[in-house]
Amino acid sequence: MSTGIEIVRTPDILHGKPRIDGTRIGVYTLGAAAESGASVDELLAEYPTLDRPQIEAAIEYYESHPELMDYIRMQKAATEQAIAAETHTPDTDG
Repeated sequence: MSTGIEIVRTPDILHGKPRIDGTRIGVYTLGAAAESGASVDELLAEYPTLDRPQIEAAIEYYESHPELMDYIRMQKAATEQAIAAETHTPDTDG
C-alpha cells in the first residue's frame, strides 16, 4: 500500500525516531497501540489531528521495520528503568 504519506526521521524531532511527516506523532506509538489491539478507528479518536491514511501508513511502516521497532522498544524500556531508578526512594524505616 503506497498512500503518499511520508514517514520521516529527523535528528531534532523525536530523537530521530520515525514519525508522520508534519507531526510529532511517532510511528512506534501508533504501531505499538495497534499491535496491542487498538483499531484504526480508536487511534483516529485518540489522535484527531491524524487521518486514516496517516495512521495506516504508520502501522504499515511499523510492521515493515520490526528490527527498528524492537530497538525503539528497548530504548523506551531502558529509559523507563532509568527513570524508575532515579525516583526510587530507599526505605528509611530501617
